[in-house]
Amino acid sequence: MKNEKKEQIWAFHNEIPAEQMPTWKSRRIKAYGDGMMLVENEFASGETAADHSHPHTQIMYIIEGKIETTVDGETRILGAGDAVYVRPDTVHGLRALEETRMLDIFSPMREDFLA
Repeated sequence: MKNEKKEQIWAFHNEIPAEQMPTWKSRRIKAYGDGMMLVENEFASGETAADHSHPHTQIMYIIEGKIETTVDGETRILGAGDAVYVRPDTVHGLRALEETRMLDIFSPMREDFLA
């Protein structure tokens, strides 16, 4: 059944279950509304998010750890405090080089994540 909730104003970490992902540790969908969405992802060393694209603008912000990420064919290593902007419909993916926790900010919100 699809989640019909159109916004989540308050996001308390301990109240949001970690959703297990196919190729990485977990995802927590935090605060969101029509205009944007905040998602927290956790990766174990070596885990990946395969190359993909979507019509949403995205910013990835590394809270802790280190990733190797490729955006539109350019590969860089990002660590704690680093961020990258991903334009809509741009191919991007990542590989965790160590245990990593990061935030993804999407605009507009990823309604597909609420399905």
